[in-house]
Amino acid sequence: MATVHRLPSTPVDDAAVLARLTCLARLEVELGVAETRALVRTLVTTIALAVPAAIALIAAFVVLLAAALSPIFGARWEPLLIAGGGVTLVSLGVLAWSAWRFTHLSWPHETLNSLEENWRWLAAQLRSRLTLRSPVA
Repeated sequence: MATVHRLPSTPVDDAAVLARLTCLARLEVELGVAETRALVRTLVTTIALAVPAAIALIAAFVVLLAAALSPIFGARWEPLLIAGGGVTLVSLGVLAWSAWRFTHLSWPHETLNSLEENWRWLAAQLRSRLTLRSPVA
């Protein structure tokens, strides 16, 4: 007949669990700050490019209007058309990129996934502590 031997269990140290939990919380905050910083940096860069592009687009329309009216006054219209058209194309390109970037912002998914994983870890730790402290039958 086989005999059952219990493995020696290590004593549960509440301070160690608390220390791991505080370290985990600190790492979560650092991850959240890093992801938020990247999100804000992308947002600020996009806005910093979109605002001057919108202003340049308005100015380009004024120059194109001047090109359209210059034959009436006998002025050369070609340089105005080239400058206004070039600025219009560049401004529309930057505004299109900014709109695409706004619609494709990456929200802090890693932080949320990590928080879910940490909750699972904490639940496992609590279950483990409950089974370690249960009376031996």
